[in-house]
Amino acid sequence: MKTPLLFRVSTALLALVLALAAPAQQTNGIAAVVNGRPILRSEVEELNKIQEMQLRGSIGDKAELDRELSDLRQKTLDTLIEQELILKEFEPFEANFRDKVNAYADEHIKTNYIKETFKGDRAKFVRELTASGLSYKKFYEKQRTNIIVQMMRGQNVKDVGFVTSDEKKAYLAAHGEDFREGDQIKLWSITIPKLSEEIGSTTKSQQALAKEIRSKLLRGDDFAALARAHSQDSKSGNGGDWGFITKKDLTRRMAALVFSLPLKKVSDVIEFDDSFYVFYVEAKNPGKAKPPEEVEAELEKRVLMEKRKKGYEEWITQLKRKATIRISTPAAP
Repeated sequence: MKTPLLFRVSTALLALVLALAAPAQQTNGIAAVVNGRPILRSEVEELNKIQEMQLRGSIGDKAELDRELSDLRQKTLDTLIEQELILKEFEPFEANFRDKVNAYADEHIKTNYIKETFKGDRAKFVRELTASGLSYKKFYEKQRTNIIVQMMRGQNVKDVGFVTSDEKKAYLAAHGEDFREGDQIKLWSITIPKLSEEIGSTTKSQQALAKEIRSKLLRGDDFAALARAHSQDSKSGNGGDWGFITKKDLTRRMAALVFSLPLKKVSDVIEFDDSFYVFYVEAKNPGKAKPPEEVEAELEKRVLMEKRKKGYEEWITQLKRKATIRISTPAAP
């Protein structure tokens, strides 16, 4: 029997699952109680460790990573609460679907871990689990739980209707840049670091300086002159002129920020990581539209994903309304 695509995960996840087992990271106490079932803080730490390692492996920009990690523990607890709600919903179906779920879990471990990661060496796989302090039983139960959650989610969110032409048009209007290649903007910037080497300088005084510069720009002062006098970035020598740039020239977060700015307007003072910024977008050049068939297929996929996401959120909201949930404070050590 072949494991459905819905239940497959990257074999690289094994390293993350193994890493969660470090005894030193276990903590006592209850993070939340859902329908009488406690969620231990050690469970939150275990899943948090997996998700943190996934983020560290996928995000190269430190500032962006720090931002994603800042509220990760709360998101992790929310995930575990939702998981408990879904498992509760599964209880009436447990007897009828137990064998099917167990078969999926067995096949999933056999195919994605033992066969692919350990080249068919089950003994080595078990030794790795044991060396990491994670029993096969615990590992198996985690895979089984994931399968149940995915099954229940698919069953309760599958009926979201067809994607209409109006829905696709609305999505395209709101996300048109995602369906073009090579969008450009002509950008100007003034960067004021939060921390300055000047004696007596504080974050508050640096922010005040940025606001003063913006006020001067609004009065009509020359952007380039102010940039040369005050800006502290690689473009200050050019008067803050970046020329025409694409999103690939910037980090993902910075690109998302500046490409969303209005045309020919001095931006507000924007606090971003370790600096205050004032931007000005002089011009925008839309990129080349992707092939119609590619756009159509992607639109269908994205709108459907949004509808399923909304359907899932509505379903979880309903489950929370009829559940008893108590969250401890603090939710993490």
